[in-house]
Amino acid sequence: MRHLLIHAQFRILLFSLIFTTGASAQTADTLFFSIDMTGPVSEGWFEPGSEKVGIRGDQPPLSWGTTYQAADPNKDGVYEVAVPFKLNTDSLLVSFKIKVDGVENPDEGWQAGRNHEVMIYKGMQNSVALAWGDRPPEAPVTITGHVEIIRDFESENLLPRDLYIYLPPNYKESDRRYPVLYMHDGQALFDASEIGQEWKVDEAAEELIGSGEIAPVIIVGIGNTQDRIDEYTPSEQIWRHELKRVSPAEVSSLPGVYSGDFKTVEGDTIRFRTKADTLYAMIPGGESWQSLIPKTEHSFYLPQAGITFSFEASEGQGYKLIASKPSIGGKGDVYGEFILNKVKPFVDENFRTKPGKEFTALGGSSLGGLITLYLGLEYPDVFSKLLVVSPSVWWDGRMIINEVDELKGSTDQHIWLDMGTAEGEGAVESAEVLQQILVKKGWSDENLHFIIEEGAAHNERAWAKRVPDMLRFLYSTR
Repeated sequence: MRHLLIHAQFRILLFSLIFTTGASAQTADTLFFSIDMTGPVSEGWFEPGSEKVGIRGDQPPLSWGTTYQAADPNKDGVYEVAVPFKLNTDSLLVSFKIKVDGVENPDEGWQAGRNHEVMIYKGMQNSVALAWGDRPPEAPVTITGHVEIIRDFESENLLPRDLYIYLPPNYKESDRRYPVLYMHDGQALFDASEIGQEWKVDEAAEELIGSGEIAPVIIVGIGNTQDRIDEYTPSEQIWRHELKRVSPAEVSSLPGVYSGDFKTVEGDTIRFRTKADTLYAMIPGGESWQSLIPKTEHSFYLPQAGITFSFEASEGQGYKLIASKPSIGGKGDVYGEFILNKVKPFVDENFRTKPGKEFTALGGSSLGGLITLYLGLEYPDVFSKLLVVSPSVWWDGRMIINEVDELKGSTDQHIWLDMGTAEGEGAVESAEVLQQILVKKGWSDENLHFIIEEGAAHNERAWAKRVPDMLRFLYSTR
């Protein structure tokens, strides 16, 4: 089953590598981008002939995993792209960044600084113009209540990070002890000035505690680092697939010798052709050829997907094709030990907590939701409640589903599980499979709260709307 899931993921990824440009069908809700890249061109690190530029963002059809490619019709260094949105309300707030798909670029091709934001309106023409060096204005601090920040909290095996510790009302005036909720991506929980968006956990906690709907609680936000993907994933994702040639090459000279068709074990075909000594690829289901960047004489890079195509001599077939990406992830257990052996002891020692498992919860979203479920099930004697928010079930061939399916039975932990319908292809289906496996293992409506949120995207604004119900699920006094 794991083998089939990996190849299914490969097939889905290939089909997803179709990028829409300004020539796309446009609607009244289209957002027109003008992207000035003359600075990077003059600095010499951006090569318009071989590298691509576009937009990534948090509202479909944009995503943070795929670049919506722009074009430079006038060859003046100013790129244009029209992104058609489907608005179900009068307006939509979109977070986005410029992304360059290439090799050896600053910050791996990501525009520096916090995300940009633009409000688009239904039935109107919307546009935004920005240059690579533009930065969004500083956002005001939005902390509500009392949040203590511990800067550069050390770890022996991981990068240092900040801790954000929300203390309930009247903490200073009382001597009582409190349950603790530990959450990942700590800089996104309480203060919009940190990354531009926030979960508004502090606002929700202040209101619900003040009204008596939930018991007072300490909430610890564990900041992420540049190694977030590695730390929030339980396994190393190895991405390598071999394809066989099924049609002859067009010519016998380089790079034309690599032209022709290659098939995956699932029967999907990738086509290659050459034009003006440049190798192009046609992805299954695609309608446009994508240029490849030569890395060596025998290997080429597809920047939009981060895939390297390596052509290796194969007896009787001329060449076989290896499609690969760098392995990533797999430090989840080390990160878990950091929480258990460093963060939790520090919080228990310096704040008035109830350290027992019945008073300790863990939560996070996206990859943070993935690592929450993994670590929670790994340490049921430490965490009795889990907030598994928009989890990245797709990781490593949906390995988390196999992990849950290998459980002997329910751990009797209380689990919140949710997903939005606008979080990407297959996200809801994966969450439903995960829920079904949990039910099969013995969870029920009494300790598993499963929500599919209609129209919710994969961002902090969507999660903020669900935070009050999450806190009620964990700490309701009613």
